[in-house]
Amino acid sequence: MQSYILKGGKIYAQNDFEAKDIVVKDNIISAILDDAKAATFNLPIIELSSDDYVIPGFIDIHIHGSKGADVMDGDVDALAVISKSLYTQGVTSYLATTMTAANEQILKAMLAIKDYNSQTHLDSAKIVGVHLEGPFISPGKIGAQNPNYLQEADVTKMTNWHNACDALIKKITIAPEIKNANKVIEFCNSKNIISSIGHTSCTMAQALEAIEQGCSHATHLFNAMSPIEHRNPGAATALLMSKKVLAELIVDGIHLHPDMVKFTYTIKGSDNIALITDAMSAQSAGEGVFELGGQKVIVKDGQARLENGVLAGSVLTMNKALENVLKFTNCSLYDAVKMTSTNQAKSLGLKKGQIKVGFDAEFVILDKNYQVKQVIG
Repeated sequence: MQSYILKGGKIYAQNDFEAKDIVVKDNIISAILDDAKAATFNLPIIELSSDDYVIPGFIDIHIHGSKGADVMDGDVDALAVISKSLYTQGVTSYLATTMTAANEQILKAMLAIKDYNSQTHLDSAKIVGVHLEGPFISPGKIGAQNPNYLQEADVTKMTNWHNACDALIKKITIAPEIKNANKVIEFCNSKNIISSIGHTSCTMAQALEAIEQGCSHATHLFNAMSPIEHRNPGAATALLMSKKVLAELIVDGIHLHPDMVKFTYTIKGSDNIALITDAMSAQSAGEGVFELGGQKVIVKDGQARLENGVLAGSVLTMNKALENVLKFTNCSLYDAVKMTSTNQAKSLGLKKGQIKVGFDAEFVILDKNYQVKQVIG
């Protein structure tokens, strides 16, 4: 349904939740009105409970796969599986995230995304771009990336990828200390691509310099980066301090202790955090043996790890991330929604992530216990 009235719930408004009705025409929010005025529109009505919360669809800017499928499969059918799985969790938009791999494999993955986006898909999360996680990262903070495919930063390769996929690249994770990183950051600035500091051994000074050059995101803050040390402050210190940086957080209670999540929220506030899943193909697929970037991953007890014990992404879902951040920080639902949708949309320049006239009609309906009841859009 492209045109309708969403009636009866409490909507995520400018400063709080308000009891308003939403008029949608051609999948765009046309009006936000009180009950009496909305009734004048001759449109189908979706009735909600007065206890329901209407929030923008979740936007996951760092996710590799779901339901047994991986972005790096380089296959339209795999992307369809991922997109349908994410939609059931409340994700309406996402950045399909690649891994450090051979150049041709990265290109294959991006071309599949381009093909996928040329088709129409119902009840599926939309791919709003590509997040390149690697290959321009540090061998010292490799995480679960494949060390066999690490590369020096290369503007020519970035240009070729950018052109081949019709400018689908919206974000790249990069280690500022590697050779020619500054040139790639400059290229990204010129193409409106977000440069995100991550998988890095850089010093605090190098991180601050990269931020001044234009890096505006932190890839899974604290994970796979030089840490906060009182005599040797690393990248994490600079990224935590800077109000210019939107920090990704994996709030599964495994990648970060809940108190570290609260610590980060206290310092950065709800406007400078983006909750992500960094989920791999095992998300919503149960326990067992999977693959990530050509490496074997064992999923057990809610944790995904390489054979050497290193965490290999997560099996977190965005609806669980919302639940966890509320519990870990004691923040309001309003602030939590900023961290699941609004901040991501703003950083990508999308007319999503807010319930405002002219914005995309992509909604998650939560019950009074903040559980996902319905996804629309």
